[in-house]
Parts: sequence; C-alpha cells; structure tokens
Amino acid sequence: MSGTKEESDDAFHIWPQLKGDKHFVCSLPLSDVYLNNDSTWPWVVLVPRENDMVEYHDLSNEAQMQLMREMSALSRVLLKGWPEIAKLNTGMIGCVCRQLHCHILGRFENDTCWPNPVWGASEAKKYSEEEAKETREKLEKLIKEEEEEELLLLKSSTN
Repeated sequence: MSGTKEESDDAFHIWPQLKGDKHFVCSLPLSDVYLNNDSTWPWVVLVPRENDMVEYHDLSNEAQMQLMREMSALSRVLLKGWPEIAKLNTGMIGCVCRQLHCHILGRFENDTCWPNPVWGASEAKKYSEEEAKETREKLEKLIKEEEEEELLLLKSSTN
C-alpha cells in the first residue's frame, strides 16, 4: 500500500444515493460540484469532501465559512449563466441522503412548480449526454471566471 489518500481509510467517500444521477463538474477547495440530472432547472449540488458530516454545524468553523463562500460563488455562477433566473433556492435538507450536501438551483417564474418548492414536486427531465456535457462545460467555464474574479477582488482588497 502506497499510503495515498485514495487508498487510505480516511479517503473521502461520497454516498451512492448522493452521487447517483449527478454529473461531476469540478472540485473547489472544500467541495465537489455536481450537476443534478434534471434539466428543468440549472441545479448544482455542493458536496464537502469530509466524511461523517451530516449537518452544517458538524463542519469546523473554517469549513463552514468556506462552504458559504462556495455557495455564494456558485449562486453568482448560476445567475451569470442563466440571467433569466427569478430566484435562487438553496437547501441542505438531507432526509433522503444524510451526507452533508447543498443544493443550489435557479427558479423561473414560468417553471412548472413556481412559486412552490421543487423537491419531489415533478418528474426530473434528464439531460441527454450532449446536454449534460454542454452544461458541465458551461459551469466549468463560469466557475473558472468566478475564481479569477474572486482572486482579483482578494488582491485588490489587500493593496
């Protein structure tokens, strides 16, 4: 055994219920970003790469702040990529899958559930393979732009 993180017992494991039916987009400092497989809404899921976390308060104070930064960044990404979004919904419900994760999705005033909650309210409209690829690439590009803008903001605030 080489002792790499992937081979150790401490390696991060995402629950199958959470990983299933999602498309990996990228990794942020704390969380992995997934595209939820429902093209009805622009919908991402952040999964902090820490085992045995169920509730937000289970994270260290530093990790809580980092998750909030990542949630804010992904919210800006969705609004930039889908300017017709009327409202963002953010939730850490965790009843079906108790592993800590955060949903961020954009709502439209003409969507099938507006103004009611989307969770369990309609059948998912699955992405085609090509649509999922295009949406993942769009999200990756927007996240990279967001990261670059954030770095510029951090540099300018320290000058």
